[in-house]
Amino acid sequence: MAHSDQPLKDGNLHLSAPHMNAAAIEALNLVPHSSLSFLNVGSGTGYMSCIVATILGPNSLHIGVELHDDVILHCTESVARWKPTTHVTEKDGRHVFRFEEDDIADIQIIKGNGLNISTSKGEGVVGFDRIYVGAAVSRADLVNITSLLSPGGILVGPGELFDYANYFI
Repeated sequence: MAHSDQPLKDGNLHLSAPHMNAAAIEALNLVPHSSLSFLNVGSGTGYMSCIVATILGPNSLHIGVELHDDVILHCTESVARWKPTTHVTEKDGRHVFRFEEDDIADIQIIKGNGLNISTSKGEGVVGFDRIYVGAAVSRADLVNITSLLSPGGILVGPGELFDYANYFI
């Protein structure tokens, strides 16, 4: 089933259909080998994070937020299988994935609720150039998430949240 074009769900673990990941990547309008900042709200298995980190390259900032410990564990194990030379450190709920390859951005996965990211401290002050929402959120939650966008940033999430698939600020 992992190779079929359908979403998969097993407990807290959710995988989008491959065509949805491809559509999201295209809608994010990523600039290869750039210094864009990327926020992945509901980073899940790390699949989207790994693709984006590879496209954006080492000069980008890449942060994922995931609520569930079991999903973060799955992500850590999956990334290690993808790149066995990955170095992972964990401190205070922040997992940092450093790749020996110099063409892939480091990925930070923070345990927490992506809806509670502050715009007054940390990375939220400056805002993110690209945001992907893979988590279950309501339309009301979009107010806080869109406030995390940099001017000209792009937010992509499930179509049911928007009047159209992409939301540009």
